[in-house]
Amino acid sequence: MYDQIFANMKERMQPVVDLAETNKKTMETLANLQKDSMTDVVNASVEQFKALSTCKDPKEVLDLQVKFYKSLESKMTDTAEKSIAAITEAKEAFVAVVEDSAKKTTAEVKEAVKEVEEAVKKVAPKAA
Repeated sequence: MYDQIFANMKERMQPVVDLAETNKKTMETLANLQKDSMTDVVNASVEQFKALSTCKDPKEVLDLQVKFYKSLESKMTDTAEKSIAAITEAKEAFVAVVEDSAKKTTAEVKEAVKEVEEAVKKVAPKAA
């Protein structure tokens, strides 16, 4: 009896576990993207500083800065796109779990209503 109760509880809690796992994976992905992005920015900034320290001409400095910011923009855009993709994937997983749970709950409620109606039909003729 207790085994059945625990099995039933585990089955009913599985969507919550699935949602937590999706959330964990998404947060890990986003954290790794941020870590990699910051590493890239720091490394690029150090390289930029080294390159700027060798410049003799203001036009060369300006060209290096423009190139640096375009590269930085490209890296940030790539990171943002990957972050959006991870969040979208998580959202789709959440929606799928919620929809599946709603369908199961609806089916269980319909089955329970049907059982009650059948029980009432069995009892109703005896009461009349």
